[in-house]
Amino acid sequence: AKGGRGGRGNKTMPKGPRAGTSEPGGKGEDATIVLELKSVADIGLVGFPNAGKSTLLRAISSAQPKVAEYAFTTISPQLGAVSTDGGISSFVVADIPGLIEGAHENRGLGHNFLRHVERCAAFVYVVDLGAGAGGRPGVRPWNALQTLMAELEAYLPGLSARPAIVVGTKADLPNSSRAAETLRRRTTLPVVMVSAHESRGIQDMLS
Repeated sequence: AKGGRGGRGNKTMPKGPRAGTSEPGGKGEDATIVLELKSVADIGLVGFPNAGKSTLLRAISSAQPKVAEYAFTTISPQLGAVSTDGGISSFVVADIPGLIEGAHENRGLGHNFLRHVERCAAFVYVVDLGAGAGGRPGVRPWNALQTLMAELEAYLPGLSARPAIVVGTKADLPNSSRAAETLRRRTTLPVVMVSAHESRGIQDMLS
C-alpha cells in the first residue's frame, strides 16, 4: 500500500498567520490482507472422522496426535516424519482433519481441511473396514472412498487423480477381510489392510 502525501510541521510553515501551525498529510492506501497457512507434506492422510488417521500416524512416525472416540479430535493438521530404508530416506505425512460429505461447500471443517491437501503430492485414503457393519455406525468403506475422492475433486479438479493408495484400518475387527475384498473389487487403487492396534500391515503399507 502506498503512503499518502506527506504533511508539514511547524518549522516548515511560512511566517505569518500560520506560523507555529502544521499541515496534515493526505490519506494513504489501505488494504485487508488474509494470510492462509497451508501445510507442506509429501503425503496426506484423508478420511472420515474416526477412520483411524491419527492412530495410523502414531504407528508410522513419532508424532503424537490426539486420539479419541469422538469426531474431529484433530482440528488442525498434524505432521509426522516417516523414515524408510533403515533411515536412509524419509517423507512427511500430514494427518488432515476429518472430512465429511459436503466439505467442498465448507461443511464441517470444510475449507479449513481442504486447503491443506493442495500441496500433497500423494494421498492415503483411510477407511474404516468395520464401519456400517455389525451394528457399528459409519459409512461402508467403498462408499466412504467414493465420497472422499468426490470431495477432493469438487474442491480442486485434478486432486483425485494424484497418486494414492487405500488403507483399510481396524483389520482386527470381524469380517474386515470380507470388506477389504469388496473394496478391492470396487476400486482400481491398491488396497492395504492394517491394524495399528496390533501393528499389522504397517510395513506393507510403507513399502
